[in-house]
Order: sequence, then C-alpha cells, then structure tokens
Amino acid sequence: MSERSFNLTGVGEPERLDGRRVSANLFDLLGVPALLGRTFVPEDDRSGSSVVLLSYSLWQRRFGSDPGIIGRAVTLNGQSYTVIGVMPRSMHLPAYGTWRDQVWVPIAFTNEETTQRGNHFLEVIARIRPGSTLKQAQAEMETIAARLAKEYPRYNTRIGANITPLHEELVGDIKPALLILLGAVGFVLLIACANVANLLLARAAVREKEIALRLALGASRSRLTRQFLTESVLLALLGGSFGLLLALAGIRVLKRFIPATIPQTQTISIDGKVLLFTALIALLTGIVFGLAPAAHSSHSNLNDSLKEGGRDSAAGRKGNRVRGLLVIAEVAVSFILLIGAGLLINSFLHLRNLDPGFRADHLLTMKVDLSELKYPDGERRSVFFDEVLRRIRVLPGVLSVAVAGNLPLTYNGDSAGIAVEGIPDPPPDQWPDVIYRAVGPGYFSTMGISLIRGRDFTDQDRTDSKNVVVISEKTAQHYWPGQDPIGKRLKPGSTSAAVPWREVIGVVKDVRQNDFIAQPKMQMYFTYRQLKDLAANALIVRTNVEPMTLTTSVRNAIWAVDKDQPVADIDTMDHIVSEAIARQRFSMLLLGIFAALALVLAAVGIYGVMSYSVAQRTHEIGIRMALGARRTDVLQMTVTQGLRLVSAGMLLGLAAAVLLTRVLASLLFGISATDPITFIGISLVLLAVAILASYVPALRATKVDPITALRAQ
Repeated sequence: MSERSFNLTGVGEPERLDGRRVSANLFDLLGVPALLGRTFVPEDDRSGSSVVLLSYSLWQRRFGSDPGIIGRAVTLNGQSYTVIGVMPRSMHLPAYGTWRDQVWVPIAFTNEETTQRGNHFLEVIARIRPGSTLKQAQAEMETIAARLAKEYPRYNTRIGANITPLHEELVGDIKPALLILLGAVGFVLLIACANVANLLLARAAVREKEIALRLALGASRSRLTRQFLTESVLLALLGGSFGLLLALAGIRVLKRFIPATIPQTQTISIDGKVLLFTALIALLTGIVFGLAPAAHSSHSNLNDSLKEGGRDSAAGRKGNRVRGLLVIAEVAVSFILLIGAGLLINSFLHLRNLDPGFRADHLLTMKVDLSELKYPDGERRSVFFDEVLRRIRVLPGVLSVAVAGNLPLTYNGDSAGIAVEGIPDPPPDQWPDVIYRAVGPGYFSTMGISLIRGRDFTDQDRTDSKNVVVISEKTAQHYWPGQDPIGKRLKPGSTSAAVPWREVIGVVKDVRQNDFIAQPKMQMYFTYRQLKDLAANALIVRTNVEPMTLTTSVRNAIWAVDKDQPVADIDTMDHIVSEAIARQRFSMLLLGIFAALALVLAAVGIYGVMSYSVAQRTHEIGIRMALGARRTDVLQMTVTQGLRLVSAGMLLGLAAAVLLTRVLASLLFGISATDPITFIGISLVLLAVAILASYVPALRATKVDPITALRAQ
C-alpha cells in the first residue's frame, strides 16, 4: 500500500482527500469487512481498474450517509471511479502526521512501477504465520533484504526491512508519554488517599472516647473495624462517582487540546471498562486507606482512652506519627510531580526558542495538488501556477507569493544520496541522505530563509536552460568544507546515474524540514520548472495583515484559473510550527495540571495536620503563653513543626526524583533530567507553599487565650 492524495470534484465544492492505493487482499488480511457493499477482489487489482472504497466519515460528510451510494460514480483526480463499498468507522491505518485515509483504490501497478527496481515507496502489512515469532520474521526479512542488496546493489543497498506490530504503528510513539501521565495520575491518587486517611485518623482521634465506651459496653473490635472500613469505602465510592461526572465534562474539554498528530483520539470515551476500573480503584483505595484509622481506633488502650478522654493518649501520639508520615509521603510525591512538570515546562521553553530556519510570522500556506490527468506535464503545471501567482500578487495585503512542494514540518520524506563532481562515491553503507524539495522563484525570500551566498531561482531557470540547484549550509560544509560551492556540480544518485549534473547557484540557511526537534539534515532545492517527476503542490503567501483574512481571496484567485481545483490544508506557518511541538505542549499541560493538583492537595494535607495539631495542643500552648511565651515564639514553634515534615518529604522526594525523572529523558529537549535550575526552583515553590499552609494554623495558635485554654482543660 502507499499513500496518495485525490482531488474530489463534481460533488459540491472541490476537495483534496487523503487516500491510499492498496492491494486487493488488504481488508481480508485485516479481517475488516465493508459496512456497505464489498471490499476489493483480485479482479479489481489490475491496471485500468476504476473502483473506490469510501471511509465512513467521507460517506457521512459528503454523501449524507446515503445507503444508495453503492454503484454511483465519483470523480477523483479527473477520473471516474465507481463506489463499491463504505468502510466502517473503526477502519484506520498507520499514517504520518495528520494524514487520515478518506478513500482507498486498488494499487494496480503500472508497467513502469513493476519494472523500476529503484521505487521504494510501498508499505506492507502481513500476518505472521501461526507458531512464528516477531523475532523470527524479522530475521527472515533481514536475510531477504541482504540477498536483494547483493543482487541489486544499485537499488537495494542500505534498503532494509523493519517489522513492527501493527498496534505499535497505530499508537505511534505516544506510549511513553501516556505511561508517564498514568504514573502522574497514580501519584495524585496516592496524595488524595493520604489526605483522606489523615482526615479519617483525625476523626477517629476525636471519637476515641466514643470508641472506648463502645468497647467497654461489649462491642467487638472486628465490628468497629468493619464500621470504619464501611465509612471509608462509602466515601471512596462517592468520591469515585463524583470523579466520573467530572471526567465526563473533562473529556470534552481535553479533546479540544489533543494534538491532531496523536492517533486514535476519536476512540477516547468512558465505557464499561473505565467504569469497572474506577469502581475497583475506589473500592481498593477505600479499603487500603481505611485500614489505618480502623486499626488505630480498634486497637487503642481502653483505660488510657477513658482516663484521658482521648487527649494525649499513647494511641493519640501514635496517630500523630502516622499523620506526620502521611504528610511526608504527600510532600515527597508532590515534589516528584512538580519536578517532572518543571522539566517539561523548561524543555518546552527551549523548544519554543528554536530557530526553524525561516520566518513563520505572516505566512499563509495551502495545498494545491494538481490532477495528473488535467496537468500531465510540467509545462501545463507551470502555466497554471504562473497565472495563479499573477492573480494573488495583486491582492491587497499580499507582499509576496511563491510555489512550493511539501512545506517544512508537513511531510516526512523525499531524500536521496547525491554524487558530487570530483569526489568519489562513498561506500554503499556510508552514503548520506540529502532532503530535496521542489520550489519556485521567490520561495526563499517569501519564506524568510536567508540566502547565504549565490542567487535564488528565477523565471529563466526552465527545462531548456542549465540545470541548477540550491543547497543548504550543512550540505555545503559537508561536501565543500572551506570552499565556495557556487559553480560546483552534483546530481541525485551515483556518479554513473543517468541523470544530468546540476550546478550549485546558491546556499541558504539550514531549515528544520521533517522534524522540528532534530538537528537539520542536509538539504537541496530544485526549481519545479526543471522537474518532471517531482511536482509542486503548495502555495505560500507572505502578508502584511492577519494571514487567515486572505483565505477567501486567495481561494477565489485559484478557482478563477480552475474552478475544479481543490484548495486544502489552509493554515498559517505559525500554527504549523506550533503543531510541530503540540505533543510536547500537551504532555507539559497534562503533567502540569496533575502537578498543580498535587501541590494543592499537599498544601491541604499540611494545613489539615497543622490545624489538628494546634487544636490538640491548645492546652499546651495556653500554658506556654501563661508562662511568658510570646506570640512570635508560638508562631515559630508551629511553623517549624510543619517545616520539619516538609523538609523530610522534600529530601525523600529529591532522592526519588533524581531516579524517576530519568524516564522523562526521551521527552526532554535542551535540558537534562537532573536540571539544577528546575530542581532549585521547584524546591523554593514547594517550600513557599508549605510555609503558607503552616502559617495559617500557626497564626490561629497565637490567638489562643491562656485563661480560656486552661479553663477548658
């Protein structure tokens, strides 16, 4: 199978569709039948076949879910196709970026495709034979690839085969980020449970005399344990139910922020599995974190509780220690989450400051894929674009416009080895790849790509003139270090390849073409007027107004030249750059939310423990103040007690963070997983919040009236 775009015309407004050419047995191999009609049969997979399968979304959107669509004709790329089936909503194949299949046609190889061994454009899906392993299949494919490289060194050198489970291809590289976020959710759950356990412990301490009386009157300890566990589980289930209601609303909000490049987002929902998982987690947490107060109350000393009235008993002191340990654990977990969020935020700021190699502001972009039937050669394509450019240039707000092929950060492909005149070809396994693009005159100035030396393409660079090429700085430094590359010659392929040499006429700044995060690779640019097989498919417009306000005017200028020409993917280059780091931004956003929630919960936990401590020590504080202690002394004593717990938690969290943040390394850019600035900054933030959470109860302690406190005792 291979990706291919199609222009849908004759049904409302012309539209560009993502699609694929596939072999006839693909859907049978996947076990996916058509929702309506049928899938392909071997007879369809022949040259000249004109049948098509529609995706569920296209069938709904453009054909109104009409069940009578089967057998109707649709026009794709100027050719009539008969609709033979509609695929189910769940039909999704692996794709790069935002590519989403809308139509499928038989691959039906042409004679040229079957005879040219240099065409490496296909992806293959296979089902492994029962009893075989993925490792065995990979070894067999490597053997086949090595044999082909030996038989056809010109075409198959450095061409291998990598077997990946289909599920991993569909999910993509989002799995590590999701696992990290799952860990963050687990940490927040632990903090929340620790808070609930603290509250239950405090409540159990208040009820200590009541429990002692029940025991004295004959109640069994097991019955009291069941009562406490029942209360804890009931609270957990009520909390879980309320959380589900929040999740229903939260999912709708969350989907607005999910990047388009994350696969399978349309399947995100709360189903029976989620409900069962939530119920089990609520039940489990209710039991586990209800055991501490249950054990504390049911195993307290009966005589001490009745004598002391629940105040300052040994069980009460033990409860204080447990509450202190829970606060320490809360702070430690919060510290880990805050460090993780801080690292992602710092990394994202580094990404935002990266230079893409061009000026992204005030750039309007769009895809204009020309039909191969309507525009079969370069001359006709040039005439079309020339007229379109002429019309767009005179529009108000337009500074410049240019033709391009596969804009930066929108396409991951088109690279080749090159031969350089005067330099021997490298060994087959050491041939570096050079990204190539087809552009038109004015592309570099419109994009804001700096011309380092030489000149840009002009309208005089045509098929009947000298073949020329513009290269990037990295390409110039690699092949002509310390030399002026202007006037040098190169060509795609090997020195003996049957393609013409091209003269270097210019050197431009390196551009991040396929990957915003990775270092720019070597690049070269051809003028689309001198190419037969590589067509331009995009327009870029530099404006002095908000780019999207010119959308209608530019589209109308194109339709004035060809009313059936689809104009797709209208966007600003600012947004394209932003989407290139959308996953990193989304991961940062989610982990930041969880970290902020953890910080709030930790602050509540510290506040709760300190408030209870002040209430327990009212008599002691009254005595201290009666003996001459100043309010500042009481304030310092109470805050210091809180800071001891926080400091212990931060030290524990620091040690854990140094180890656990290593799993974030693959998501970070420009910083290490132990970035000292992030660690110091987060420590200060957590310390400030802890001081504030301890200060409020401490301030209340300073207002204790000694006479009232002593009389109450």
